[in-house]
Amino acid sequence: MKPVYLILLIFINTVSAKPLDDFGDRYALIIAGAGGEEGFTKKYFELTRDLRGILLNDLQYSPENMISLFENTDYDSTLQVDGIANSDGIRNAFRQLGDKMKSEDQLFVFLVGHGSFDGKWGKFNIVGPDLKDIEYGELLAKLPTKQVVFVNTSSASGPFIKKLSGEGKVIITATKSGQEHFETNFADFFLEALRAKQSDINKDKRVSVKEAFEFARASQDNWFEENKKLRAEHPLLDDNGDGKGSQRFEKSGDGTFACSFYFGPISEQLQETAARVRLGEATELDKLRLEKIRLQNEITILKNQKGRVAPDKYFEKLEVLLIRLATVNQQIKAEKTGGE
Repeated sequence: MKPVYLILLIFINTVSAKPLDDFGDRYALIIAGAGGEEGFTKKYFELTRDLRGILLNDLQYSPENMISLFENTDYDSTLQVDGIANSDGIRNAFRQLGDKMKSEDQLFVFLVGHGSFDGKWGKFNIVGPDLKDIEYGELLAKLPTKQVVFVNTSSASGPFIKKLSGEGKVIITATKSGQEHFETNFADFFLEALRAKQSDINKDKRVSVKEAFEFARASQDNWFEENKKLRAEHPLLDDNGDGKGSQRFEKSGDGTFACSFYFGPISEQLQETAARVRLGEATELDKLRLEKIRLQNEITILKNQKGRVAPDKYFEKLEVLLIRLATVNQQIKAEKTGGE
């Protein structure tokens, strides 16, 4: 069965849920910008190759749902390149995605390369004329899905947040502003976060976008400290649509959507449940399993909001959710026993 991504809930501050039968596929677009010199071209090639491997082998993305763009399609035969990373190639890739994707699908866009900022527009350096940050926003807006994780690991990438921010989108940049224009290394730490078991901070056997960001940021912090280097980049995450990214989420409004947005596939058991739901053949056990995941997501999101909710209200809501989760677990156990 082709892996599918189950979007059980999308909570935006109010913790409102989407329908439990909302399923979708996972898509990825990797854009490696122009290196300008062999050392950078080689680096961007290796990062593109490694990310493709992680998505295909570790996170089980379908090859037909992935597009990789590079500055030279003949650079190395070990990398599957689907097109040139220029304005035409990027626009064509978004057109392909628009033709294939559905509203419930998820898109992961990853940019690695050089970036620049002229005081008004953020740009990602590609072969030929660069596209502005606002143009990427326009391309995203044309897609049928609004469930997007857009990660720009280039220098001077901070301005992309303001232009791309919106409901249902997680925007991550390597820098906090357009003035941080030195070569970045955030991409290395973000790729490590996608494959490291330690990035599963809450130990629920899946890595959310928020966990990947926090792991990458913490690893980068340690690197700068250990190497006694002046910090030249400050990664940000925005997922509440206000166009302002955050590094830490204790008091900001960010992190709520990203903590319930996952890169990996759902389990084989839940894939089978998803198939039955789509056919209108869901069993009582299927419904209970979906309810369990819904409650687990509510708890995760509530914990993410802990610093922004009055303590008495927080613990009151948490107690209600934990009691409901315990009840559902008992019902699942009883249903399994009764069906054996």
